[in-house]
Amino acid sequence: MIPMPTQLSGAKFLAARHRALLADEPRVGKTGAAIIAADMILANTIDVVTTASGRAVWRRGFHTWSKLGRSIGIVGVDKNASDCDVRILSYNGATAFVSKRATDLVILDESHNCKNPDAKRTQAILGKPVAGGKSLFTGGALVKDTTRAWFLTGTPLPHDPSDIWTTMRSSCPERLLADDQRGWPDVTRFEDFRSRYCIVRMKQISRFNKIPVVIGGRNESELRERLGDFMLRRTQRDIGIRPSVFELFPMVVSPATRKKIDGDLDKTRIMNAAENGNTRELEMELGPLRRLTGNIKAQSVVEAVKEEFDNGLDKIVLMYWHKEVGDLLEDGLQQFEPLRIDGSTPTKAREKYELAFRGNTNNRVMLGQIQAAGEAVDFSSANELWFVETSFSPKDQAQAAMRITNVNQTRNTFVRVCCIEGSIDEALQASLLRLWTAINGVLK
Repeated sequence: MIPMPTQLSGAKFLAARHRALLADEPRVGKTGAAIIAADMILANTIDVVTTASGRAVWRRGFHTWSKLGRSIGIVGVDKNASDCDVRILSYNGATAFVSKRATDLVILDESHNCKNPDAKRTQAILGKPVAGGKSLFTGGALVKDTTRAWFLTGTPLPHDPSDIWTTMRSSCPERLLADDQRGWPDVTRFEDFRSRYCIVRMKQISRFNKIPVVIGGRNESELRERLGDFMLRRTQRDIGIRPSVFELFPMVVSPATRKKIDGDLDKTRIMNAAENGNTRELEMELGPLRRLTGNIKAQSVVEAVKEEFDNGLDKIVLMYWHKEVGDLLEDGLQQFEPLRIDGSTPTKAREKYELAFRGNTNNRVMLGQIQAAGEAVDFSSANELWFVETSFSPKDQAQAAMRITNVNQTRNTFVRVCCIEGSIDEALQASLLRLWTAINGVLK
């Protein structure tokens, strides 16, 4: 396969650096760029850490883009994978993985999964912060001080600017030091970094306990300067991919049903939580109701999809959150031979379904659970994606929405967010839509 210009320039960017962050938007070509770069530096032993759904993508990627004939194994799936030249691990698997060899290169795909400095997987991969980050212990980590490591993610700041600290502390700590000439303070410690680049509000969670909650960013231009040439980011527009058209898709229900949905909810509190990105509070407030609205919308979506097919639509991707919502969609759309990827779908089956949706005209519906099918898959044989349900995480939504975009996509793409007309659900989805279509700040 002939590399895209962005893949070649991305490969050169990585190959020239011991540590680097390739933060291209999804579909721009990070996987191919990293594999080409690995060939450029003649890396023989490589560890790739990725999402569960991304493992098969990376296996196929090495067969597609590499010319060096390395052996490839998925740890936990393939026999003797630990002895292969290229070892592919999931983030959960990496937590318990013990490497007994010196590795030429570690590639962290979707590296935002290591954003929490206190998480076990972050510490198993990047090391454990000591004294708040003043030093970093990497003795048992996959990425040691001398390891060549490349970070790949389309969402390096999935929630707020503090998400980039673990990457910088691990890979370019010198960029966190004070610069008196520029008036920059030392932000080597995590709390200092967060205070400098985030707006933090203390939230009362009990009578005697408060926790810090990030409600926004600040000093973004300074952080961009600190990152400098450690990070390369290209957008889909840079390589000719046209952005999707986003819109709400209201669905009509009876007044009785709408009243059942809204109930006694504290609407002001819910909307404030949405605006502040407080996913935990949204989950607490909406809990069982979220499942109810998903079931109601699924029934309406089934009829709407049938009408769209009658009007000439060829294929569609439907994203959902709850298993029973996926069940309703699958049962209601059986005549269109739906394919489905969720958390229980085996790795090899994911790849099979992705290829079938791309090549088989009989499989007209792809059902994707947002977290399981929101990354590292290509559904661009469809040009329309509907969120029957949504995630409260802007990162999840932004990633999933890009599954139908591709450099070879010749049609305009459309993303619809289904909502129940006139209810709190409609107001909430409108608020979330504004958030996950515009994560800017540092990444401008």
